[in-house]
Amino acid sequence: TSIAPRSVRSESLSFAEQTRLVAGDTVARPMVLTTGQGRYVGGLAYQVVRASPAEVLAALGNAAELPLMLPRTKAARLVDVTRRGARVELTSGTSLVETTYTVVLKRATATEVRFRLDPSRPHGIRDLWGYVRVKPLGKGQTLVTMAVALDVGPGLVRALFEDKIQRVILDTPRRIRDYLEPKALARSDSPAAAPRM
Repeated sequence: TSIAPRSVRSESLSFAEQTRLVAGDTVARPMVLTTGQGRYVGGLAYQVVRASPAEVLAALGNAAELPLMLPRTKAARLVDVTRRGARVELTSGTSLVETTYTVVLKRATATEVRFRLDPSRPHGIRDLWGYVRVKPLGKGQTLVTMAVALDVGPGLVRALFEDKIQRVILDTPRRIRDYLEPKALARSDSPAAAPRM
């Protein structure tokens, strides 16, 4: 890859993590948090994506593209758009366990999209919140940072699948990369993208 470790430098990233990112790996930091409101799993995950920040944010704002980027997401449907943000109904899971819930997606800044469970609509999980941030690295590359906290609620799903759910969550930036990079590279290689003489 053409980026140097210093270009992904961050107070929160060790030199070893920066080196792994430059090599194309996903850097994940699992987290489990128990509060009076519930038990949350998720964490932070980082990935370098060969696409522009605008391309990453545009894809995340398009309900039709979400099932192609979010692991185990079978369907996404835009419910509505209000001042609070865009409400998107997601159906996620496997053939064994499937759930439907709605998130509110809101552009917090020019480089960050936040999401949170909409508890006013039917939801098979107890709570969900997080964000995706993008940082340009130059040469059409972006550092994607994702934070997620999910409370699936008590019961068998938590007991049997919590660890697997956490791994799937933290794999999301890699899935974003695998979906977006071929599209971005195809656009840059197309004759229309070539500079005119």
